[in-house]
Amino acid sequence: MHILVTGATGFLGGAAARELLRCGHRITGTGRNPELGAALERDGVRFQAADLRSGPADLLTGTDAVLHCAARSTLWGSWAEFRADNIEVSAQLARACARQGVRLVHISTPSVYNATGLSDQVPESATESASFGRHFDSRYARSKFLAELEVRLALPGTAVLRPRGIYGPGDTSIMPRLARALRAGRLPRLSRSEVYTELTDVRNVIQAARRALEGQASGVFNVTDGVSIPIWATLDRLADALGVARPTRLVPAKLLEGAAALLEGIYRLRPGQPEPPVTASAVRLLTRPMTLDLRRARSQLGYQPTIHPRDGLDAVFAALK
Repeated sequence: MHILVTGATGFLGGAAARELLRCGHRITGTGRNPELGAALERDGVRFQAADLRSGPADLLTGTDAVLHCAARSTLWGSWAEFRADNIEVSAQLARACARQGVRLVHISTPSVYNATGLSDQVPESATESASFGRHFDSRYARSKFLAELEVRLALPGTAVLRPRGIYGPGDTSIMPRLARALRAGRLPRLSRSEVYTELTDVRNVIQAARRALEGQASGVFNVTDGVSIPIWATLDRLADALGVARPTRLVPAKLLEGAAALLEGIYRLRPGQPEPPVTASAVRLLTRPMTLDLRRARSQLGYQPTIHPRDGLDAVFAALK
């Protein structure tokens, strides 16, 4: 099968392109970073530099399926940027796949569950059929939800995956950020009690994506490691691995969240400002529980997590040292 992987110069896209190649597929990867594209070429992935905001153009010629990993995946940015990179690009790609009869697997996010409106807490064991409220936790979450709607409208047969907190070798976001905050002594403890969540090793995400690409299942699928982990105990383990102090200074989460929201407002007064040192959404990620129901992915995709977070996180912690 000839598979186009968008965002192949990113963490998930690059790992997926290489693994799908090892599985015997022909892979073309797209991205905007020529240096990382050259690294893909050395590993046997055909690389095509492309800015998807200009439209998919001839990228789909001879392609059997698309794994759409490209996105503005950050908690900070203008709505115009999120709309262009996440909604409009996804809609154009889905319409092009529909015209040419190409299978599409779209990577979304469980951040959309933050808009369920069920309570102040993110719902635990969220299912794909959860109803959504009007208020999204971030511009990123809102843009990804609207992208899902556009994609499924253009191509109802699309498989939409919602992997939670992707980590693994090559991650430049979640664990490296936490490691930097711990090394700098900037991470307070935001809860007296433990908070449980789920994450997803990048290899588990790729397994789910491969099953979706090679099958015909459609609709939305939650994807995680299938095991809840304690956030603060995990951060203590990371601190121990780094040889730095565990976070002990208690700061009320609501206080820090409010201060972060105020800081965001100040930063937005001057467009083009870099991301603030802390955002309200980032605070909520460390203080709100979230687990996802995997029954749909297990039954319709045949997804079975093979990497346990204990093993996956140990490998990441060792690399961060």
